[in-house]
Amino acid sequence: MKKNCIAVSHKSYLLSTLLLFMIVGSIVSYSYGEEEKKTKWGFSIFGGTGDAFYSKADMWVYGFLPRISLPLRKNWKKWDLEFEGNFFYYDIHKMHDFYFLGVSHNIVFKPIQERWGSLFLLIGGGLGYDSAGERLHRGGSEAPLMGDQHFAGFCHGGAGVFFNIGRGMELRVEYRLCHISEPFDTSDRGLNTHNVLFGFAF
Repeated sequence: MKKNCIAVSHKSYLLSTLLLFMIVGSIVSYSYGEEEKKTKWGFSIFGGTGDAFYSKADMWVYGFLPRISLPLRKNWKKWDLEFEGNFFYYDIHKMHDFYFLGVSHNIVFKPIQERWGSLFLLIGGGLGYDSAGERLHRGGSEAPLMGDQHFAGFCHGGAGVFFNIGRGMELRVEYRLCHISEPFDTSDRGLNTHNVLFGFAF
């Protein structure tokens, strides 16, 4: 029987993510912005499946990513720096479900920019809290997916498209390959998921 280790409402953790995101945004200097390309706020929702590296499809992940995007440098028109709040919920077949709550930063490269929008490549990573609290095994003697700590790191890479849909607003469609694991547990092989994101920047 599948157990659920989430004892607190997801809404409370989503609220915590948004508050954390606002705190990060308040301490980031707006001096990076410029008149033509100002700081942008945005969010994405996503869904995905895994385990990507091990061809396991008995896991789903859902999440919400609030975001701040800044020009990386004044004269670098194709590069942006992003800060994201991260809320992931993992639904793993025949195992504990758990959530991940964290903050990350991304480097975004936009090699193609047109009037309709732009194509971009992204790489990033971050740290956060996971609710597992015990080693998650699929059975047998294989290495655990997650360790027994509540501290996790993650990294991701991906590509996507920004579509201009109005003055100062963009639709964001993106693919990411994401890895999450606990950095202080050497037996932890981590979770790897294919994710598709839809969101807005404004």
